[in-house]
Amino acid sequence: MKKLIILASALYLQTAFAQAEVVVVGNPSVKTTLSSGEVKNLFLGKRQALPDGTKIEVVELNTESPIREEFHSKFTKKTQAQLNSYWTRLVFTGKGKMPKEVSDSKELISMIASNPGLIGYVDSSEVTSDIVVLAK
Repeated sequence: MKKLIILASALYLQTAFAQAEVVVVGNPSVKTTLSSGEVKNLFLGKRQALPDGTKIEVVELNTESPIREEFHSKFTKKTQAQLNSYWTRLVFTGKGKMPKEVSDSKELISMIASNPGLIGYVDSSEVTSDIVVLAK
């Protein structure tokens, strides 16, 4: 019986995690949607503007965040180790500047809500009226 309860709990948690989805978010003043390729280029520092020309900065969650890992797996196709190497190379050669990092989704949402020049990512369950979804 105990094994059955543990199995049922594990399946429930797996379903709950599978339903959650990481989304790219911005300030409500941003009136665009982004393709996966555009998101990748923005978060890898290859572009610093939205397709409409609006200058943008990206904000990352801290390296311990499982949402960060999910985001990069989905959009940039890079692990944390690959990202560290990538950004070290760009910064060292003077070709890039590491993105800002915040400690949690609440801080990220607050920053984006008060600054139209920032984009980031959160779990879809955390989207509020203070931000808009730019890519799924």
